[in-house]
Amino acid sequence: MRLLPIRDADGRSLAAGRESQADRPADRCGDDEHLPLRYLPAGQGCAAGSPHDRHQEGANMTARDFSRRSFIKAAAMLSAGAYVLAFADGTAAAGQDKSVLTLNYLRIAPDGTVTVISPVAEIGQGTSTALPMVVADALDADWQLVRFELAAVAPQFNSPILRTQLTGASTGVSGFHDLYRDAGATARTMLIAAAARQWKVPADECVTETGKVLHPKSGRSLGYGELASRAAAEPVPTDISKVARKGKVLVKTPVQRLDIPAKVNGTAQFAIDIRLPDMLYATVVACPVFGGTLVRDARADVLKQKGIKGVYDLPDAVAIVADRWWTAHRARDMLAAEWRAGKHAQVNDKSISAQFWRDLDGSDGVLVKAVGTPAETIKTAREKISARYEVPFLAHATMEPMSCVARVHGNSCEVWVGSQRPDKARDVAASLLGLAPGAVTIHPVLGGGGFGRRQEADFVAQAVLLAKEFPGRPVKLVWSREEDTQHDFYRPAGVSEMSAGVNGKEVVAFRHKQATPTILPRTFPDFMGEFDSVVTDNIFSLYGFPHQDGRWVRSETPVPTGMWRSVGASQTVFAIESFIDELAAKTGADPYRFRRRLLASDPRALAVLDRLAAISGWGKPLPGKRAIGLAISHKHLDCLVGQSAEVSIEDGQVVVHRICTVADPGKLINPDTARAQMEGAAIWGLSAALFGKISIAEGRVQESNFHDYRVVRLAESPAFTTEIIESGAPFEGMGEGGAPGIAPAVCNAIFRLTGKRIRTLPIADQLASRKDTA
Repeated sequence: MRLLPIRDADGRSLAAGRESQADRPADRCGDDEHLPLRYLPAGQGCAAGSPHDRHQEGANMTARDFSRRSFIKAAAMLSAGAYVLAFADGTAAAGQDKSVLTLNYLRIAPDGTVTVISPVAEIGQGTSTALPMVVADALDADWQLVRFELAAVAPQFNSPILRTQLTGASTGVSGFHDLYRDAGATARTMLIAAAARQWKVPADECVTETGKVLHPKSGRSLGYGELASRAAAEPVPTDISKVARKGKVLVKTPVQRLDIPAKVNGTAQFAIDIRLPDMLYATVVACPVFGGTLVRDARADVLKQKGIKGVYDLPDAVAIVADRWWTAHRARDMLAAEWRAGKHAQVNDKSISAQFWRDLDGSDGVLVKAVGTPAETIKTAREKISARYEVPFLAHATMEPMSCVARVHGNSCEVWVGSQRPDKARDVAASLLGLAPGAVTIHPVLGGGGFGRRQEADFVAQAVLLAKEFPGRPVKLVWSREEDTQHDFYRPAGVSEMSAGVNGKEVVAFRHKQATPTILPRTFPDFMGEFDSVVTDNIFSLYGFPHQDGRWVRSETPVPTGMWRSVGASQTVFAIESFIDELAAKTGADPYRFRRRLLASDPRALAVLDRLAAISGWGKPLPGKRAIGLAISHKHLDCLVGQSAEVSIEDGQVVVHRICTVADPGKLINPDTARAQMEGAAIWGLSAALFGKISIAEGRVQESNFHDYRVVRLAESPAFTTEIIESGAPFEGMGEGGAPGIAPAVCNAIFRLTGKRIRTLPIADQLASRKDTA
């Protein structure tokens, strides 16, 4: 077994004898000296003025301006802030290294290294490999010389779909695919033109092959690095070259991820790893009750302790700053903060649940979508079937708690953070300091998981406010796991009422009514309409019911809510796919064939369902006392997914033996990453289904760490069978679609085993309560 370096919260390596990244000379750049590293942390370890030095200046181009032709004609764009090099007239920006071809999200250096600037936060999902694959194929690059760099804040890195610099909604690859393909093709065209000009031959006599331009007639060749400076002087073409490329095609083949070597050898940089000269460390003690206020604390005693640099009031929290993080962390107990609970002290799980059901029953809600006349049709049906479902609040529980480094000096600020919304982080810092946004520099680093939590900037604001107290000195803020669990922006809890009109074996009407808190009014108010499209995602089923509607009732609570991997689909799909199973049972139909009949007019969904039945062994004998449950869903902007869970009950506990997934994203980039996304999302969904619950009592969160906010452990993990179908449908994401179907699939399997329906999550609570009352 090989021991890997483990770092403490101060960034020091706990593996004796190993040189930490922070101990290396500050002037080392990210090429050969990074050993096998293929990830260049933006602005880290690079001398000012080097090709990796990046500045936040750029064209005022919004995502809505991006057509391919206007994109190319607009000239070579900033590579995450590097000066524009190649313009349509062939001139170069003053001060720019003319030996480097900087064009449309990529750089080609004289040594042949191709650095792809990734506009998407790397939080474990693999976009920092997928987008370089797209560029490398269009460029015909040598994959061994491809690197990635995380983009700084600049308008050209706004998501064309989301219109902000946001990593979310499974749009990281699908949103940028065409732009990055065109960037690679444009650079290749310029390299061919440069070689043809040097050889004095027609460009159409040239070909490319794995990082080289070849002239077959004369046998000459030049590497991309050798051509970089000449290519930089070429005008940016409006049309790409159609000469042959002979290199290996990467897209659709398993490619090792570029970020993995650095994560394995310990040189990858997360915010929690950052070490800077003269750094201070901070942690927070937040008010445990929603809306509470500080009454008193023992900060006078804390300030007497060795290493403590200060105790500061923040909105809804107290921060402790010290010379080491553990010094600050240990002082939390000594602080002995006392809080006034305020008006939410009586809020608890029961009061929230009662409010949801009261609001749902007392309002018709807002119509999200409808076909036919479901309300009238149900009234005339021979039988009305209904069921109610409920889900709790859920935390993100990222591997890296909220962490950020900030330094304020004069009229400028620097922030090192793994953020899913770096533009928001910049704007929040600027607002707090009274600076223009351009005076704040965001240094993007890897994020230790995100799942939507790192779209928030609350921890960034805290780090900036603390850094303001120590001008010129960097302050690293690291939340404790307990603070991270108890002061999250949670996946909303909510309730659903499903109802259907049935005539014999035919379902003639299908209705879904949901009550939840909102997310959009706080996070993206411009996108909030009559209903919150995030929490109502998938409220309208895939199935071809002639009369169907989905309605939503707004029901706010004091519990802060935010984006969470698959968000509303994790609620709506649980209710729909559980109820579909109930309808199949009521009408005496096989659950697979029942779904198949309802999807008859949707060949794409039918293909996924049929393949799922085949690989899961639906209808075939299973070993022991096991059963299989099914679910299918199509989350907005994510791929169409069918899932099954093979389940048994052992000693009163659910054991999930195997999860089968069939996904259709339309198009595939890296099959290994695609499978990893599906299986990671399935584990995410399984953790939520079996154990996930944030409990509220006396206005505060009760869970604090992984001992009481459980996730699926290695010994509990099922086997996976995962297949990806390329149907040729429009390109969709793969980050979230594998999560929503897991809970209903497991619950449907439990019904087939026991005859009992589970309509309230988590499953473990329901089995425990039934065991207690048995």
